[in-house]
Amino acid sequence: MSYATLLADAPGVVTATLVEPGQVVVAGQAAIRVARLTEKEVVVAIPETLLTRAKSGEAQVSIWSEPGKRHVAKLRELAPSADPATRTYLAKFSMPDAGSDVQLGMTATLILSDPASDRVARLPLSALFDQGDGPSLYVVDSKTGAITLKRVTVKSYESSDVLVSGGVAEGAEVVALGVQKLDPAQKVRVVSSLSF
Repeated sequence: MSYATLLADAPGVVTATLVEPGQVVVAGQAAIRVARLTEKEVVVAIPETLLTRAKSGEAQVSIWSEPGKRHVAKLRELAPSADPATRTYLAKFSMPDAGSDVQLGMTATLILSDPASDRVARLPLSALFDQGDGPSLYVVDSKTGAITLKRVTVKSYESSDVLVSGGVAEGAEVVALGVQKLDPAQKVRVVSSLSF
């Protein structure tokens, strides 16, 4: 009778029962799937263009229920071949510092960063202002409403966006529309939402 008792090798939660009562099973057949509680993981499908970044870059996980909080993630397992339907590679990232607020089955966003690349900001093309001496942005002081024209370094242009790699501090508020009508002596009012 002791052979009929299944014991897990670690504490966890049963996520799936793969056999039915009275079913005859063969040796090695999976009967119950258990998710361990020791260390949580994120399972993602990675396109082949991001494989190098997933292997060598730094990863962070943001849980949808707490979008402002980021957890450090480490690549634990990467599928050796692509899925034939989606052409993506299944990857598992462990989250060593995840607490009890991260529950099984939650939806998360994986952020991969490449240490070799520069940090850039994506802005609409309408935010750039150029009077012939190079691209600039109007940076707003949210407390006083004063604006300052600052030269920026543009990394690349896209169809409707521009990637800025330097010139303004991270988290700075910039004017996105109507920059051609502004003057540095003017003041603006920052609004969080528009109402019509």
